[in-house]
Amino acid sequence: MRHSLLVFLLLSMATTCFVRADEGQVQQKPIQALLVTGGCCHDYDRQKRILTRGISARANVHWTVVQQGGKTTNTAIPLYSDPNWADGFDIIVHNECFAAVTDSAFVDRVLKPHREGKPAILIHCAMHCYRVKDDRWFRFVGLQSPGHGPHYPYTAEVRLPDHPIIAGMGKSFSVEKGELYHSVKVFPTATPLAQAKRRSDGEPQICVWTNDYHGTKVFGTTIGHYNETMAKPKYLDMMTKGLLWAVGRDPERDFHAASEQDDKEIQALVAAPVPTSGSNVLPQNCCGEGNLAYGKPVTSKSEQRDNFRKHLTDGRLDTRWCAAGPRPNEWVTVDLQKPAHVRALRLHWEKRNGVTYRYLVETSSDNKKWTQVVDASENKKPGAIRAHQIDAPDTRYVRITFLGATGNMWASLWELEVSADKLPDIATVTPAVAGSGSSVKDVKTPPGFEVRLFGSPPEVNYPVCLTAAATGEVFVGVDEQGSLGKEPGRGKVLRCIDTDGDGVADQVNEFAKMDHPRGLIYDNGSLWVLHPPYLTLFRDTDGDGVSDESEVLIKGISTDEVNRRGADHTTNGIRMGIDGWIYIAVGDFGFHQAVAKDGTTLSKRGGGVVRIRPDGTEMEVYAWGLRNIMDVAIDPYMNLFTRDNTNDGGGWDIRLSHILQSAHYGYPSFYKNFTQEIMPPLADYGGGSGCGSMFFQDDRWPVGFQRLLLTCDWGRSEVFSHDLPARGATFAAQQDTFLKLPRPTDIDVDASGRLYVSSWKNGKFSYGGPNVGFVAQVIPANFVPKPVPEVDELSPEALVDLLTHPSAAMRMHVQRALLRSPASADALQRLAADTEKPLFSRVAAIYGYKQLLGEAANAGLRKLASDAEVREHCVRAIADRTTQVADDDWQFLVTALQDASPRVRAVALIGLGRIGSSLAAAPVLALTPRTGEALPADGDLWRQPDPGRVQSHLAIQTLADLHAVDACLNALDSPYRDGALAALKRMHSPEVVSGLFRV
Repeated sequence: MRHSLLVFLLLSMATTCFVRADEGQVQQKPIQALLVTGGCCHDYDRQKRILTRGISARANVHWTVVQQGGKTTNTAIPLYSDPNWADGFDIIVHNECFAAVTDSAFVDRVLKPHREGKPAILIHCAMHCYRVKDDRWFRFVGLQSPGHGPHYPYTAEVRLPDHPIIAGMGKSFSVEKGELYHSVKVFPTATPLAQAKRRSDGEPQICVWTNDYHGTKVFGTTIGHYNETMAKPKYLDMMTKGLLWAVGRDPERDFHAASEQDDKEIQALVAAPVPTSGSNVLPQNCCGEGNLAYGKPVTSKSEQRDNFRKHLTDGRLDTRWCAAGPRPNEWVTVDLQKPAHVRALRLHWEKRNGVTYRYLVETSSDNKKWTQVVDASENKKPGAIRAHQIDAPDTRYVRITFLGATGNMWASLWELEVSADKLPDIATVTPAVAGSGSSVKDVKTPPGFEVRLFGSPPEVNYPVCLTAAATGEVFVGVDEQGSLGKEPGRGKVLRCIDTDGDGVADQVNEFAKMDHPRGLIYDNGSLWVLHPPYLTLFRDTDGDGVSDESEVLIKGISTDEVNRRGADHTTNGIRMGIDGWIYIAVGDFGFHQAVAKDGTTLSKRGGGVVRIRPDGTEMEVYAWGLRNIMDVAIDPYMNLFTRDNTNDGGGWDIRLSHILQSAHYGYPSFYKNFTQEIMPPLADYGGGSGCGSMFFQDDRWPVGFQRLLLTCDWGRSEVFSHDLPARGATFAAQQDTFLKLPRPTDIDVDASGRLYVSSWKNGKFSYGGPNVGFVAQVIPANFVPKPVPEVDELSPEALVDLLTHPSAAMRMHVQRALLRSPASADALQRLAADTEKPLFSRVAAIYGYKQLLGEAANAGLRKLASDAEVREHCVRAIADRTTQVADDDWQFLVTALQDASPRVRAVALIGLGRIGSSLAAAPVLALTPRTGEALPADGDLWRQPDPGRVQSHLAIQTLADLHAVDACLNALDSPYRDGALAALKRMHSPEVVSGLFRV
């Protein structure tokens, strides 16, 4: 009996627990909490940070924060317009203040999830919200409070000292700054935990309580007007225990005391600077109130465009004055506007490391007669921040004259501090950014988006690539050696988590080490890392956020150049498609003797796309003839796209391409002189440097941004968006700027709809100090990221229902979970056949069905192909894996060659080249002529899109793959002579040569 009980307990723990990386102890899964804040009369900008960080320091809670409504009392905030606003959250924390919202239907939407069982916490002004003509809101609260008296400190008397929420508070506790609410009615469902006496008459007012709202646990407190009160450790202890109690956790077991350092940092939030919306520029003097130069007028000999003289005293360390050229004797003068006895100066030169500046500082009372107070004309000490103690009475003007700098640097200053006393400690001077000089101002977005600096130096730097787990963890590939460095031991993958919902990672740890990470994919504790010359699977088997085992899936997926020259032009990004393949972007150095886990061996010079199964089997070349692609983007319908790199003047520029299996895109030998033999690009965009890319699809985003190919261009410092309408078997090109940021390297999105983009700001081609790069988070304004459900706890039927989710990232996450559940095959087949469901859901079901059943799925797919909407994907799935086909499957593909859809014909041609018979050559030959689209009229033909060539190219390649020598020779006297000759040119065998001599 004891053995059975032990087994039961262990199984229970295995399904509900994971290991905290920071403590090494088993904890339950994070509580997903939604904090709703905003409205009148309180400092919600700071309170949201105090609450989320304070509670997360005491319990395993992850936050989503929604702050809407400004400072108004009458705003029906957008959050509650969604009838499913609370879905996915374990608890709602109401810290809003909208007393003048009186629309009953609106309030009912707020109450609906709570009436249905969603726990809640109510803080302070939430008692006063939503004053409709009845007491529906107050019944949810548990008490009715019409207002409050004057502000004064008070003592709260504990009524139930043994209650788990308030245990440890003693018989009473002090609220040193307070606004005591008057409780005129306590409903029978409420349980008072503490009260305080009103100063005017000594009447006790309930200030802490719980409520039973139709069986839903509600915890409330009127305490919390002042930031100082909220930041008190005892207050946060109580709030944390209240949250644990409300969600059904044990406050005694799941509460852990915050560290002294945590409490100190939270206390500092009481008056901490608050980032402005969409920017992390501080709205105050960065260098302290004693800076006499702050905001004062500036004159200068010259100024550079965009780096104006006014920036010298604007209180920001992310804007600067710069002279108009590299000349010495450039000067800049600050008018303090009234005389002062100046005793200290501090100059913030532009280059913070490695540059030695030479200069003079003079003071004047009238801007005519000058006294030299600093002579740094012979300075030999490098460094940007230069402090000087001086004695300069009756100073109104301060002038700095730049004499020169190492490296031929220009005269350029971020800020000037002038003080009549001691300068503040440099540690208290708030920089514009964390470490690297980066800020959200570095990222420019279209209107209606918000940016947060998710990760920055020194914790997160040199980000080459990234991937976002569906559940919100972001894995960042760090390569301090850049593209040309060769020193080993400088690469790693970081795991970054934002627990408090502010868009900034507050937990960062090293997941695994390797040299030159270039591409990442994460799923369910497994991280695939492309780090040339290897593709390695790293696994976190115990859930502590650190890889504890690894397995090489491919070795040799590069050349020796990675050791001689660095990782430049080697193998790069990886993406997983909804078909379950991992697609690898191969740079133009190619690879030699790449050996997969199952023994498959390939060698190929040049660039293109290779793919492999996630377990390291069935490696194969997918498409070739590209130059130095850095990533592969894959849409929900298995269309692949790349943005290539220029060959520096040789006519191959930034080509956007639709990557079709078996196609050859012409680099390096064919694109100029044999243009008709290559697959054309979608567009040629001139100079630049293509980098990471992804296909973004999330229908929860604003219209116009829901389905876009996003491509990073490192050279242009932009992320481009491409809305690609179908054009025959391919697409028409279009390009707009989506983001501007320094040197973007990669981009990805999680299943909650948060977009992440990495930057190589300040970086070069190898290591150059720690302050390089950042990772930004981008979301639409008022967008509410919903937590991702625990997919492994859902039934196959529930998972299949989730395949209709509007996010491609979520559908991939769900499909991967379904593949761990073989019982889901029938449900997937039903979804694939359901014509009422979205096409992207049916496509995900088709490829999931094929992955689960393999060859056994083909009969069902042939039947399903009677539906024209999904025929393309059924045909493709049947031939997708050469190890999973029957002898007669190719005959089905032959019938698809006659389909009215050019996309169906295209995938049938590709499939026949993989699994077909030379007996299929005749109908393939019939598809070798150009289709009806006109030839490009202007410019170099090799740069132009040409959709009329797509089907012809695929058909010719299929004939070559089938080695249909006899059929092609026999067709030389037919209307398909040109196609037959083109195919024969690709068959390098003696029988082709002999056959051509015979004819």
